[in-house]
Amino acid sequence: MGRKWAKCATARLSIWTFPVLLFWLQLFGPAASEIILVQDNSYPPYMSQTDGRPEGIYAVIIKEAQKRLEADELVLEAVPWTRATVLVENGHAQGLVGSYYKPEDRPWIRHWSVSLYDEEVSVFCRSGVARKEWTYPDDYKGLLFGNVAGYRAPGSRFFEMVEKGDIKLEEAQTTEQNLSKLVLGRIDCYVVERLATEMLIHRKNYTNVDIVGTASIEPAYIGYSDKWTGPEADTFIRDFDATLRTMKTDGTINRIIASFTNN
Repeated sequence: MGRKWAKCATARLSIWTFPVLLFWLQLFGPAASEIILVQDNSYPPYMSQTDGRPEGIYAVIIKEAQKRLEADELVLEAVPWTRATVLVENGHAQGLVGSYYKPEDRPWIRHWSVSLYDEEVSVFCRSGVARKEWTYPDDYKGLLFGNVAGYRAPGSRFFEMVEKGDIKLEEAQTTEQNLSKLVLGRIDCYVVERLATEMLIHRKNYTNVDIVGTASIEPAYIGYSDKWTGPEADTFIRDFDATLRTMKTDGTINRIIASFTNN
């Protein structure tokens, strides 16, 4: 890459709980030698956490890229998605892991990385509620949808219909909460990434949920904050992107994904 990243002399923030992390960041901001990326803590298999440690497909990809780049100052944190977006928007973290390309919704992202994976966003509904020949989202007028707070996966047209009152929306904090509400009949449909949701449906043994359509194919990126600029930031972004491209070319990313999906 032409550059090896110096080891950080300060303690890793990954041992902190989120409230302490947020308090510290609000007072002082990140240490100059640290590069903080934040991911969702409840979006398996892509992003999750165990005992405060970030896990999932994207965490493994990032840690492998970090090892290759010797970027020891890089810190990955797992927090609720809404908090993650706020941290990056306000410049308290440098990058948002798993962001879709939504420049109108997230104008505070100045650079989208090399994509980590192409996620298929599908429409899940309770059995008998919708038909597969329907056009999304126009034919879903009058239905009540679930969504994870802060997620823009349903698309701009969907949210325009919500604002007009043509579609009703009820948000929750996790995919599991939304899927449970769907199964219990508290919402009609839910637009969400297909693989993660199918794995959850299989694990929970739900039988009254159908995939009725595909809303979009969304590459997932690391979205870098427009508050993080300068030569050091630009060099890191360039080198990290180059490392991700190499991992795609040599098959590393495909092998990581296969290890989670058994495919």
